[in-house]
Amino acid sequence: MLTDKERRPLILRSNRFLGSALLERNLIKTEDLEAANEKLLEAVQSGNMRGANLLNILLFDLKSVDEARLVDEITEDESVGLIDLSNYDMAKFREINADIDLCYATYTVPFDKVEDFTMVATGYYLSKPTIQYWEETLGGNIIWYVCSVASIAEAIERASQLASSEEVAVKEGA
Repeated sequence: MLTDKERRPLILRSNRFLGSALLERNLIKTEDLEAANEKLLEAVQSGNMRGANLLNILLFDLKSVDEARLVDEITEDESVGLIDLSNYDMAKFREINADIDLCYATYTVPFDKVEDFTMVATGYYLSKPTIQYWEETLGGNIIWYVCSVASIAEAIERASQLASSEEVAVKEGA
């Protein structure tokens, strides 16, 4: 797992690339990106790595990006599949051993592994540093999916709770 100091450059690069991609595709306005970047820097400086997420800021704080349009563009232009993780069993997440804070910061979650293939859902598919980090970290073959922010956040939360309950069971059994 990375330390907060090691996460910061990745988070800043990932969000900068995502912001540029959203601008290039005319999904946001320059002034919205500038306002979101200010909020992002505040989150990073305060050490709130889970809140250091440009997409979350644009969607919920500023309400300046249409997530459905973003998802449509990714599925059509990038030929990436669409998935909803709402009812997906997150048991394999624990085996993958992903960094929860980076999952939140990049709205990316590896949710299944079959042989040498890891299935990964993301809202940050347009951010090359995000994709590169996860590809290097996970290794092997990756099947990418785009997913809504709400579905990813809920899946990460379920995976966190599952991991916590397993840790408690191990401690109680010891």
